[in-house]
Amino acid sequence: MTVISSTQNRYVKLYRSLEKRKIRIQQNLVPLEGEKLIRDAIERRVLPEVVYLREGLTPEEFPFLQALESQVPVLSIAEKLFDRTAFTDSPQGILAVAPRPKSDLTDLFVKKPALLLVADGVQDPGNLGTMLRSAAAAGADGAILLPGTVDATNPKALRAAMGAYFALSVVETNHQDCLSALAGHGVSLVTTAARAEVAYDRYDWNTPVAVVIGNEGSGVSPAMAEAAKSRVSIPMAGAVESLNAAIAMSVIFFEAARQRRKLV
Repeated sequence: MTVISSTQNRYVKLYRSLEKRKIRIQQNLVPLEGEKLIRDAIERRVLPEVVYLREGLTPEEFPFLQALESQVPVLSIAEKLFDRTAFTDSPQGILAVAPRPKSDLTDLFVKKPALLLVADGVQDPGNLGTMLRSAAAAGADGAILLPGTVDATNPKALRAAMGAYFALSVVETNHQDCLSALAGHGVSLVTTAARAEVAYDRYDWNTPVAVVIGNEGSGVSPAMAEAAKSRVSIPMAGAVESLNAAIAMSVIFFEAARQRRKLV
């Protein structure tokens, strides 16, 4: 394999351009870093359009690449250039560019009863990625990302999600369309509140439900707070007043999963 060492190489420039959300949306592409993330994408039939290997590595060292068609470029990138091209500190010697999965609101209501995450202005990519990972692990059907929420294809969000982005239907939409879709499918909206009378483990999660997690600083938007049918709290001991948004979301979703397992 010829080793690429120029920053002007079109594939190198393509990858670096995907650091910007606008370019990811325009190109309909996602940057992937690390063996697990790329393998998970391929296993879910999201096939890369180009693969980058750090100089010295070969395709044979990554058996999952055998699923790619022969015309997909697999490039060898000089070590220093590879490290400068990657967005993370330890991409494990492999990067890829893949098509952005397409989902719409109808994809979220295939299973009954629905269990959905609604991210309402979540800005930290690590938090969003962790939420997607927890949602997938708890058996959720998908996630709705409202305006002000970080892009789920942000490299840090993808890294934190650990492949969950490809396991869920993830839809970006506005508040009105979100509420209309939930109401049309009989899905109740639930938010969290420190002083809510109903504790999260006393709520009946066996019904169709969407859990709203708001901005890390300002919380749930007025539109979603007003539309919520219920509010739940997470009782805490000691002097702790609140949990990180992703942790609170995980606590709730695994309680929902626990209750739903009893129905099976």
